Formats: sequence, C-alpha cells, structure tokens
Amino acid sequence: MGHRGKNSSPVRLWAVLILLFHGAVAPADTGGFTERLESRFELFRSSGRLEAGGESVVEPRLVMALYERAGFRPLWTDGGTAAVLMEWIERSRREGLNPLDYHRAALSRADLDAVDRELLLSDALATLALHFSAGKADPARLFKAWNYRPQLGCTLTVDALLSAIRSGGIGDLLTRLLPEGIYPALRAVLARYREIEERGGWPTIPPGPSLRLGMRDPRVVLLRRRLAIAGDWEGDAGTEPEAFDPALVEAVRRFQRRHLLVDDGVVGRRTLAALNVPVSHRIQQLRVNLERLRWLYHSLPEEFLGVDLAGFQLHLRKGQRSLWSSPIQVGKPYWQTPVFRDLVTYIDINPTWTVPRSILRRELVPRLLEDPLGFLARHDMELLLPDGRRVDPATVDWTAVTPRNFPFILRQRPGPRNALGRIKFMFPNPYHVYLHDTPSKALFRRPRRAFSHGCIRVARPLELAEILLAPNGPQWTRARVQALIDSGRTRTVVLKRPMPILIVYLTAMPDVETPEFVQFRPDLYRRDPRVLRALDRTPREKGPALGIVNRAGPC
Repeated sequence: MGHRGKNSSPVRLWAVLILLFHGAVAPADTGGFTERLESRFELFRSSGRLEAGGESVVEPRLVMALYERAGFRPLWTDGGTAAVLMEWIERSRREGLNPLDYHRAALSRADLDAVDRELLLSDALATLALHFSAGKADPARLFKAWNYRPQLGCTLTVDALLSAIRSGGIGDLLTRLLPEGIYPALRAVLARYREIEERGGWPTIPPGPSLRLGMRDPRVVLLRRRLAIAGDWEGDAGTEPEAFDPALVEAVRRFQRRHLLVDDGVVGRRTLAALNVPVSHRIQQLRVNLERLRWLYHSLPEEFLGVDLAGFQLHLRKGQRSLWSSPIQVGKPYWQTPVFRDLVTYIDINPTWTVPRSILRRELVPRLLEDPLGFLARHDMELLLPDGRRVDPATVDWTAVTPRNFPFILRQRPGPRNALGRIKFMFPNPYHVYLHDTPSKALFRRPRRAFSHGCIRVARPLELAEILLAPNGPQWTRARVQALIDSGRTRTVVLKRPMPILIVYLTAMPDVETPEFVQFRPDLYRRDPRVLRALDRTPREKGPALGIVNRAGPC
C-alpha cells in the first residue's frame, strides 16, 4: 500500500475501498449513463475543460479516447479492479509522487456521481501510467537543451489501458511502466529516509572546532548518533562516548565519500554542513531524482556512454552493467554542461583548439593584452583572420585592441599544452560540448570536479579511444593510438559504430558498492529546486504531447 498520509490508516483506507467499490459501483448503463457521459465530452469539445467531482480531469483527451473505444459505456464495473487502482494511487507516494494528483480526495467521497467516478478513475489510471512512464514534470519546459523523448512504443496505448481495466491487469501494467535499473534502489532509500523522518530525524551538531581523531568533545556523542541513524556508523561507544576513536574516523570517511567530500575523517566546515542537512531536504532530493529517472530510464540504448555530471564519472554501460568508467571534469556553475543525448561519431587525434568567442573575450584577451607576444608563445597559440589566414602578432598594433573589438580568431596548436589534450571525442551538437583529454590531470584527484567551460574532460582518454575504435578493426589498439599521438599530426578517425552518449544530472544515486546507501551529490547547477517546484505543481496534460491519444491496432 505504500506509505500512508498523516491523516489516514490502512484500516480506514480499506474501509473506504470496500464501501466505494464493492457497494457503490455503477451498474451497466443505467440512468442514461452513456448519454450523460457523451454530453460531458461534448461540453469538453466546446469549452476545452473537463471536470468531475469538483476536480479537473488531467488527461481529458486520453480519457475521452478510452470511452470512445468502449462505446461510452462504464469501464469500472468490477469493484476489485477499482480497489487495486486505489491501492496504486496510495502507492504513488512511494514513487515520490502525490496521491492527491490522482483524485484520491474526490474518489474517497461516498456521494460521488457514477459518471464522475468513472471519469476520475479512468483519469487516475491514465495519469499514473503517464507519470510512471515519462515523469510528472515536462523536462523540455525546464531545460532548453533537453532532447530526451520517451519512446513508449506499444507499452502505453489507449488499447493497453482499456485492456488492463477489462482484464483486471492494471497492477501488471503500472509495474511494467516503472523504471528498472537503479530506480528501485533509490525508491527503497526514500522509504528508509521517510521512516527516519517519522522517528524524529537526526540531531543537529553545533558549530565548533573541527572534530578529529583523539579529541574529546560533547559533540562527538551527537556525531555518533547522527551517523548511526543514516547507517554510516555501527557499534558501541564504549566507556568514552565523547572520544573521537578510529572506528568513528572510518564512519566519517564513509559519510564523506557518500557526499563527495575529501575523505580525511575530519569533521570540518564542509562535512559539518553536510551532516546538518535535515532529513526533510534529503527526502525532497530523493523525490527529485526519482523523477529524473522516470524521464531517463525508458528506451535506453543497449550500450551507451553515460556522463554522470553531478557524480563526475563517465561510464560505458551495457544493459544494467557498467563495463568501464573514468573520472571526469565538468562545467563550472557559470559554464554549465547541458543535459542531452547524442551520438559519438568520430575522434580527433592531436586536435587544435579554436577558442570560443565567449571564453576569448571574458578570460583570454585581457591576459593576452598584458603581454601579447609572450602569451601567445607560452600557450602555443596563433592568430587567424576570419578567412583562416595566419597573422604575425608582431605586426599588430596592440594598443588599439580591446576585448570588445578583438578582430582575430585565437587557435591553440596541437601538443601537450593544448587545452583539449591529445584526443577528443566528437558528437556534433549546437552547444559545442564534447569529451576530451586535458593537461590539467592533477584536478582529477579532487572529489568534486567542476572546472571546465562546459566540455567534459576525461581522465582515461586512451582507454576510451581503444573501446570506441574496436569495431574499426583489430589494428586499432591503444599502442596505435599512442603512436598517432606521438607523431604530432592531426588526424580524424570516423567510428564504424557510432556510440550513443547520454549526459545526465543526478544529485542522488545509489552507491555502486552498497546500493542500500545513497550518494548525495552537490547540486552544482542549482537545478533541483526547479524540478521540485514542477513536481509539486498541479499536473498538466501529457497524452497528446506523447502521441498516444487514439493510437489503436497492432504495433
């Protein structure tokens, strides 16, 4: 049944179900049911609004298509089927959704008109199905770069919904529509954190000096309790509960790794701030990321590169398995890496770097103007005219040049100092984002790695090149790629089998080694509040946008 609301109980809910669906189900077309239902839809066609039981029908076109296919006769004549739907409405809270979005309040009324009940039950099923299969919010409205589109195929159609109602199979249908993969593990963590909240949450640890091994401090007692509640510490404080002992150091390190903090075992300013985030905030974070997974986890390619922005990792995935991974660096908060999907089609070895105009004017030209000839020499850069001709920097009147009127293209030659490193992986897109090597390798040792201007820097580019070039033939070994790099010549290699790439932003993820724990990542780009607001708004119609209204016949 899922988690119950504050004012409900399983006994009360079952009593309502029995009352409503075993004693108050509309008989087959009595009292002019068909005529009244058709008149409701006529009113909808003229006004654009469909209401039932004092609530707006969220998916009016989809509901109308259901009844057109059913000859405008009652669908919910089996009280058991309706009761199962009510269970799923209540269960939606387990998915981080709100049961009130699926007419729970109106459907709990004993005096509800038969036509209203039919419309609300059908709308609840259609809306649940769409939210499970594509998310409640519309990510394309929230993020300009979004180009993921759910391919629902034959899974969700008018006929599929109608068949599920008539066969009593709505539970099976809704189960199939929920994402797989990491989604069930994240949902289980949400349930656990809600239980923690119901028990009073965890304590706040007061500010003070950094807590470290060997210290004695009254706050250590609170620290143990805080870590124990979330499962990071197990054990007995012994006779010295205020002592910061080696076992507690290991528990702090576990917590730090789960929150992408430096795992030094010291409770300093950043670790203390993460410890003091209330459980209510973590619950909302989990809800937001369950919604993101509903946007993403349908119609995934069998094999793809997954760029985990908030986790600073690149994965090669096949099915449900990660075959290879590498640390990455992503865009700074000011230069955000967008979320979209594409296809890696070719590799550039020993690439040049043409500096984008935005970076040129804001960052490089002011530095260049301090010492033009020295700057260009130090960074192995050259000046070009728009038609591609090289310019001798010694012939330029630099006193007349400003960041605003800078007339040249700035290009960095291939080599070890090139900002793209020695290799880049191209998936042409309007955002000029790609994967590439980097000379800034020391930054990969940081747990949080937002250092780029939007592109994605890869720690293990040669391994990635070998993987992507394998379909091109056995001659494309890592040694051959290295030999091409050592030659210093620029070369483009087209992939015989382009690789899908999915860039995602997930601020909560089940831990790879221990899925019952969750990794909470920083919301680098401050996107979580926008998703949460959309998740908590009144739901919008999705059916027509997903193209499933009036779809019929074999797939």
